[in-house]
Amino acid sequence: VKDGTWRVSYFYNSGKNETVNFEGYNFIFGDSNIMNANKEANSYTGQWFVSKSTSDNDLFSTIFGISIGPNDIFQDLNGDWKVIENTGSSITLKDDSHGETAIDYLTFEKNPVQ
Repeated sequence: VKDGTWRVSYFYNSGKNETVNFEGYNFIFGDSNIMNANKEANSYTGQWFVSKSTSDNDLFSTIFGISIGPNDIFQDLNGDWKVIENTGSSITLKDDSHGETAIDYLTFEKNPVQ
C-alpha cells in the first residue's frame, strides 16, 4: 500500500452505501505508518498499520488499522479492519466487530499512474 495513491471505491457502513462521502479524496499510506487524505486544498493526516490478529475468533487474520481525523467524515473509517482480499491494486476490508447484523465493508483501489 505504500506505493502510489489510493481512493475509496466502496464503503458500506451501517446498512448503507456511503462511498460518495469519499469522492475526490486521495489516500497515501506512507512510511512510519503515516497516512494522508487529500482533496483539493484539504489535507488530513492520520496513522495506519498492518498486523496479525490475536483474537481467538480471527486468529491469523490480517488486520489493517486506520486512525485519521478530526474531520467527521473519517470517523467511520477509523478502527481495525480485517483484510479479506488484497490484489495489489485493490484492498477489500471488513469490520464485523458489531456482530453479524452490522458488517461494514471498505475497499481502496490504487489510482492509475498519471
